[in-house]
Parts: sequence; C-alpha cells; structure tokens
Amino acid sequence: MSIGVPPCFFKFHCRVSIIAELDLFGHVRLDIIDAREQTRPVHSSADLAPRRAAIRRAVTPLPGNQPRDHFKPINIPGNCDGLTLLAALGRMVWNMSEADWQAEFAKGRIVSMEQIPVSATRIVRAGQRYQHLFPNQTEPEVNGAVEILHEDEALIVVNKPAPLPMHAGGRYYLNTLQHFLNEAYHPQQPHPAHRLDAHTTGLVLVARTRQFAGRLQNQFAQGQVQKTYFARVPGQLPADDFSCDAPISATAGEHCSRTVDRENGQAARTEFRVVRRFADGTNLLEVRPLTGRTNQIRVHLWHQGFPVCGDTVYLPGQQLGHTPPPAVGDPPLCLHAAKAKFLHPLSLQPVEFAAPLPAWAK
Repeated sequence: MSIGVPPCFFKFHCRVSIIAELDLFGHVRLDIIDAREQTRPVHSSADLAPRRAAIRRAVTPLPGNQPRDHFKPINIPGNCDGLTLLAALGRMVWNMSEADWQAEFAKGRIVSMEQIPVSATRIVRAGQRYQHLFPNQTEPEVNGAVEILHEDEALIVVNKPAPLPMHAGGRYYLNTLQHFLNEAYHPQQPHPAHRLDAHTTGLVLVARTRQFAGRLQNQFAQGQVQKTYFARVPGQLPADDFSCDAPISATAGEHCSRTVDRENGQAARTEFRVVRRFADGTNLLEVRPLTGRTNQIRVHLWHQGFPVCGDTVYLPGQQLGHTPPPAVGDPPLCLHAAKAKFLHPLSLQPVEFAAPLPAWAK
C-alpha cells in the first residue's frame, strides 16, 4: 500500500519498466513490467458469452440456498494469550454473553481446525485458530444477476446487482460476489480493488492478480480514481450544485452505521449536481465522492436532510432505522456506482468504464 507518494517510472533500453513505490514502512517496492506488456493494447475479450455463462452457472441455483454447515474462523489475538478459550471469546466478541458461549460449547459448536469440539477451559495462545460451527445454515436470498462488462489480462469490470454482499460475513458465506467470481474464474481467484455496500448497485473493479489489485488499490487510497454515482433523493434541494465536507466517524455505531463526527471524524467531501427533478418530488443527483469513507454518500445526503430513497438505515429527521435492509424484490436503495476513471493496472494508461443505469435513474 502506498502512503501518498506518487509512483516513479524508470525505463531502460532492455524493454523493462520498473515502478517504484513506498510501502507503509517507507520501504521501496519495485514492480517490474515487460515493456511489451505495458504497451500492449488493453482490450475486452471478443466474446464475453463464455464468461457470462460461467457466472450464470455459479449462481444457478444460488449456492448459499442449499443448507450446509458453516465454520466461522476464530483467531486468538495477542491480548487473549493465556486466557481460557471461554474468556478469550468473551473479550473478542462483544455481542455474545458468557452464557451464550457456554451454550455453544455444550452443543459442541466450538471446534478445532480439525472440526473436533474443544473445552471452554482450554488455555489458548496468541495465533491459535479455532472455528465456530453453524450447522445446517441457509443463507439469505441475493440477486445473482452479476454482469461482466469487460475483461482483459489484468482487469475485470463488473456491474454488481443488489442485494449482494461483496465478501463473506454475517449470515453470508457463499452468496457473495467474491464467491461467484471465484467459481466463474477458477482456478484464478479475482481480487476486488474496492467495496460497494450490499445494497448499492453498479461498477466494481476487480483485478486478476494480487499485483494488479495492489496497483488499483493504491489509486483508490490516493484519491486518484474519479468515481461518479447516481442517487435519487426526496425534498427541495438548496441548489443545482452543492457539496458536503462533514467529517465521518471512523468506527461503526448504532446498527453498524457511520455518522457525522466533527470532533474525531475522518475528513470527507462529496459533490452533488441535480440531473433531473421528478414530478413525485424526488431528484436524480450525479454524485462525486472525492474521498472514500464508509457510507460516505449516504451519510452526507442524510446529514444534509435528503436521505437516499430506499435507505432503511439513514432516515429523514436525522433518525437511524431499525428495519431490515431491502430484500430481493423490495424497493431498492437508489444509489448506483455509474462510472470510474483511473490508470489501467497493466497499460498504465487512463481508462474509463460505465455501468448501465438502473430503472429508477432513467
């Protein structure tokens, strides 16, 4: 990961390019690229039909809809070294009581990596690994209509539907974008370079290798990716162009939400432009987040008094919602990642991609 220092490029007559970047520790990291690769035209496959068919196979039927046992990893941190496993779990997981954990031990659901039940009184050491068994689990329904917009030697561009989480977590193990891509691109394991909320649709940039992922992630971290979203909001907007630079909390609060935190929040800025005013009193906005904080667009619009249509967390009147997020078939969260402009991780040339607009944005 870079620390804000732009890459330096060195070219030699031997047709090799070296990209030098500083990592978090101030060490120089060198990436060597064959110049023939660097100048190779970036192209989409002549026919994406086989890849799109592989995606359809990966989501039909949805793999998480078949009941199966799931194992959630438990990794013992340094501050739990020498504790009993029960005490360590109590320190690691704040939302489960000691009685809850004792019940899980009694059912044999805290197991070793070999899936053998372990005792609550076992003394644990930092770095040890265990698992929490969730038997016969069926995951929530997701939208499997993943669309591959572009692929080349280094990059995959995806139009993500909603609801669909990016990665495994909570009640989701296999019904995720990452799992679908792993299946469609097997034995390769693609690497998403950034994240969208489960209920946000649109453009996701995915690298074919860790090396290419690092180059994309550096651009996101340094604010070099020009991102454009569309959002639909209710209310009388103050102007056709406006912005918000309220700092956003660094950690999640109630209902895993982020809020404006003027004392300890992270700097954030979002620019808005009214594209269309609808007869029903809602407005279509073009949105440009100049920073990349969690839930930034939703928080900034909520803070301005114009929460995104369909948002079940950030509600009118500065209220936070308690209702479940939209399920498949429910009215959508009207937030869409529409465009991204960046340097291609292989050619290092500027490229721009766009995702088709959803019905609510037309």
